Amino acid sequence: MKPEHYYNPNGEPILDEKIYGGNPTGFVDFNRPRYKWSVNLYDLMNANTWFPSEVNTANEKKHFDLLTDNEQAIYKLTFAQLSFNDSAQEEYLSDFRRLANNRLVKAALSLQIMQEVNHSKSYAVLLDAAGNSDEVFDLYKHDAALNRKNQRIANQFARYIDGNSAEEMLLSAMASVNLEGIYFLLGFSYIYVLGDKVPGARDMIKFIARDEINTHLPLFANIFKTIYKENKIPASIVDKAYEMIQEAVDIELEYGKYLLENYPIMGLTDELMEKTVYNYANDRLNKIGLEPIFEETPQTYLQKLVEKHLKMNDVRSNFFESNVANYAKNSLDLDDF
Repeated sequence: MKPEHYYNPNGEPILDEKIYGGNPTGFVDFNRPRYKWSVNLYDLMNANTWFPSEVNTANEKKHFDLLTDNEQAIYKLTFAQLSFNDSAQEEYLSDFRRLANNRLVKAALSLQIMQEVNHSKSYAVLLDAAGNSDEVFDLYKHDAALNRKNQRIANQFARYIDGNSAEEMLLSAMASVNLEGIYFLLGFSYIYVLGDKVPGARDMIKFIARDEINTHLPLFANIFKTIYKENKIPASIVDKAYEMIQEAVDIELEYGKYLLENYPIMGLTDELMEKTVYNYANDRLNKIGLEPIFEETPQTYLQKLVEKHLKMNDVRSNFFESNVANYAKNSLDLDDF
C-alpha cells in the first residue's frame, strides 16, 4: 500500500471527496462533511449502540421448549438464516469500505461493521440460552433450501464488489440495499408472530431490526443515490439494479414459501408473504430514487408487526445488568445530501 493511502497532503479538499473516484487527503473531519447524511447516520448509529446483555434471555430455553414442533423449526431456520446475513454483511462492508473514498462515509461503514458483529454476538447469546446454538449454526449443512438462499445472497454480494467503476460500486451498493431491506424482513416478522411465546428472541430482534431498518438501510440508500447523482450511470446499469431487486424478491419468497410449506404456523400464508415482500421491494426502490415495479397493496399484517416493534421502547433489561435497554432515537431526516 502506498503512503498516500494514509496521508496525502496533495489530495483534494475534504469537501470534494466523493464516494467513488477522486484523490482524498486521508483526514476524517466531522465538521466539514460533503454529505450531511453521513454524519447524521454516524451519530444516530453511535447514539443507539446496544449490547446483547441488555436483553433478558434467562428463560429462553423454557420458552423455546414450549413451542410446537413447527414453531421450533421456524425459530431455528429463521435464526440460521439471519445469522448468515449479518456474517456476510460484515465481510462485505469491509470490502466495500476499502473501495470507498469519502472518509466520513467510511467512518459510518466502520460503525456498521461493529454493529453487524454485535448482531452476530446477539445470535450466539440467544441460541446458547435456548440450548441449540451448535444445531442452528450448522443447519446450512443439512437444509438444502437454507444453503441455497445463503449461496444466492453470497453470489449477489460477490458479483460487483471489485469496484472497478462507478457502475460496479452502484450495483454493489444495491446488493446491500437488498440485504438490509429485503432478506431480513420476513425473518423478523416470523419472530414477531411468535411474539410473547419467545420474549427473549422477540426483544433481541427489536434491537437488530431497528439497526437494519433505521440506519443501515438509509446508509446504503444514500450511498446508491449519491453514486448515481455524481456519475453518468447508463440506463443499462439501472436495468441491472432492477434485475437485482427482482432476484432478491425471488430469493426471499422461495425460502419463505419453503418454510411455510414444510412448517406451517397459524396466520402465515403464501399470499401474505408475497404482498409483504412486494411492498417492501417497492419501498426500497422509492428510497433509492427508482420507480416501483411490483404490485402494491395496503400495508400487510406482517408489515404492521415490524412497524409496531420499531416504535416500541419496552425491551426489558437483563435483571443482572444496569444498562438502559430503550432504543431512544428511531430516525432522522436522512435524505439531505
